[in-house]
Amino acid sequence: MDISLTVDSGDDVGDLESLVDWLSGESALVGRVRLSAAAPAPGEMGGLAETALVAVSSGGALTALAASLKAWLAQPHRSDVRVRIRTEGGTSIDVDAKHVDAKRLERLLRETLSALYKE
Repeated sequence: MDISLTVDSGDDVGDLESLVDWLSGESALVGRVRLSAAAPAPGEMGGLAETALVAVSSGGALTALAASLKAWLAQPHRSDVRVRIRTEGGTSIDVDAKHVDAKRLERLLRETLSALYKE
């Protein structure tokens, strides 16, 4: 199952690329993180990456994702940063850099995934 991550900040694309680099450095997430771009509109060459997709198939990957997201959000950013975490079923949560707690984040991720399995 993929979890999508989008970034809302003063530099959405740069911060998204930074997040992907950060998550890709996490040993439990190696090979599980990729950028996704929207399909280009007619007459466009291609779109910028808008979303990071993280394949999560185990509790260990979910725990690593929560801890790594918390650590990335704790880094200094040029502006306020908010990350929207969405499951394939459309369930989502928003986490901002000012109010992040690793245990709460992991619990929210688990609740979000549990809701998906019930759909």
